[in-house]
Amino acid sequence: MLLVQVRPSSSPAIDLIRGTELRILPVGDSITYGFLSDQDGGDGNGYRLQLRQHLSKDRVVFAGTETSGNMTDGYYAAWNGKTIQYISDHVTPSLEQRPNIILLHAGTNDMNPNGAISREGHDPVAASERLGSLVDKMTTLCPDAVILVAMIIGTCNDEQAPQTKVFQSLIPNVVAPRLESGKHVLAVDFSTFPLDKLRDCIHPTNEGYHLLGYYWYDFIAQIPRDWITAPVGEDPQRPEEQNLAMRLETDLLLLGLLGLLVVLMYA
Repeated sequence: MLLVQVRPSSSPAIDLIRGTELRILPVGDSITYGFLSDQDGGDGNGYRLQLRQHLSKDRVVFAGTETSGNMTDGYYAAWNGKTIQYISDHVTPSLEQRPNIILLHAGTNDMNPNGAISREGHDPVAASERLGSLVDKMTTLCPDAVILVAMIIGTCNDEQAPQTKVFQSLIPNVVAPRLESGKHVLAVDFSTFPLDKLRDCIHPTNEGYHLLGYYWYDFIAQIPRDWITAPVGEDPQRPEEQNLAMRLETDLLLLGLLGLLVVLMYA
């Protein structure tokens, strides 16, 4: 029997596969972005720094086109206040960086009763179908990646909680047929995330973001070991690396010209 759903464990593994780089792509909305994690002395990194610290014995590179917080490598593909459809429409450049682990936490805004936010409607079944299409896009563009699909964090907002609970319950059904077809996809259960760790009934407190990082670490540690393979291609080149490469190229060009001038002077 295939294991579709993964729950938090009491004692996650210490490290994963020594020597295998974890090129991790966090995907989602404001919870993945780390909204409000810069408040009250927070670092603005959401869960990413905490996750990296838990994976300190492994080589971790974060993929994605977006960044925030004070990490030098705190990249992701997440957008505040956006729905599954928006994420799907904008995630392609991040997927092209070929992560080997994708952490997908999406659907919170789809469950919002405010139509200005849940632009495609807040029906849980329809949202789960959009989530399935997003997962299919990921498995197509990153066939070697492991995709962990969150049964999203709950909410203490009374108007949003009922459809959120239904949406959470649908995630294993989204994952099951993809897993059965041979895709490395798992549902991971955040429904036990404590609501008293939420700042505004939606976004975690700073302590809550740290706990969220631990949840992701726990779920990553439960991935079947033979699923995690070396990422395809080179690591994403970041703007600072591109600037350094340009400076080195310019310096080499100047040295070449200087050498030519010296030769001409003594010719």
